[in-house]
Amino acid sequence: MITTELVRRIRAASDGGDDVVIAMREIAARALPDGVTSDDDFEVLVGAFGSESRTLGYLRRLAELTEPQDDGLRDAIQRVSTFAERVRDNGLSHVLQVIFENSHAYMDESEHLHAFTRAVTTSFSGRVTFANLNYDTLLLSGLLSVCSSSEVADLGHGGKKWTATRTDGTKIKVPALRESKHDFKDSQRIRLINLHGSITYWATKDGRAFAKLSREHLEDLEQWQGVRDGTTSLRPVVVLASQKDKSAHVQEFPFSLAYEMFVDALADSDHWLIVGYSFRDVPVNAKLQAEFNERALEQKPRVLVVTYGDDLSVREIERAFGWGQEDGSSVNWLTVVRSGANGVETTEEWADFHNS
Repeated sequence: MITTELVRRIRAASDGGDDVVIAMREIAARALPDGVTSDDDFEVLVGAFGSESRTLGYLRRLAELTEPQDDGLRDAIQRVSTFAERVRDNGLSHVLQVIFENSHAYMDESEHLHAFTRAVTTSFSGRVTFANLNYDTLLLSGLLSVCSSSEVADLGHGGKKWTATRTDGTKIKVPALRESKHDFKDSQRIRLINLHGSITYWATKDGRAFAKLSREHLEDLEQWQGVRDGTTSLRPVVVLASQKDKSAHVQEFPFSLAYEMFVDALADSDHWLIVGYSFRDVPVNAKLQAEFNERALEQKPRVLVVTYGDDLSVREIERAFGWGQEDGSSVNWLTVVRSGANGVETTEEWADFHNS
């Protein structure tokens, strides 16, 4: 379990008693007071570290508002802000490094992913948009394995480059992130939008430049350690936040662009395939519900929800779309597959979905 490994690394970090590590451990202990028991703990834990970003924003604004003559108070606020930044960077770098290493480990078990992505991209002749909530690169790798690279695009810009400095001081050219949906070409039929960022999306600390680093750049792990040591000026661009804070985070670039494209994709499509989603993400649910409710009854999209087991009820799904009991049965637009994503493309439900 990723959560277990993450907690183990936090507990093992810097036994010398560094104040930042002590604070990081306390945040983890407070987020998981009863120990690591389920996958849900991961969202709770990363949300605890992600909330430090909001704290930093408040502290910096407070420092700006402090009376100019009160140098001591302003300096104290700045010291606290700097400390909170180090705590956040340490926590988030551990989170994303564990995700990166785990996604690399699963690359050899990709047959099911390739079969799934091949089925999705070949079953529909128009534009196919994948809106991904994971931070890893597994889906992108799957798409590039079964599709022509010229028709696949994510937020990484193929034309614009940005110069990044590695932790050893060497300069490399990396793709800049796209700034607008107009940066995508019409020929790029398969689009991947990481709604909450990716382990490969990074930015300068001042937030003025955004780029996509390669897996090779992250492979030697120096970049993750550089974040913790403060030897790199780059920071990962991801939404790691509690549900309470997430709505505010996604209004910032590049997440705002990803959500804009998500809304456009929902509006342009009559087939919505939802895989492995718990329907607990407030910003995502809001976009799904807004577009669903915008359509007349006879124009509702065909929705195929792929989950595993019986934990997610049909009623929960209906509520996420704004479909009330007074609206009657959802059978005309909703189908649920409970056997998981592996092999879903071979089921009768899939055949009915893409042929409708």
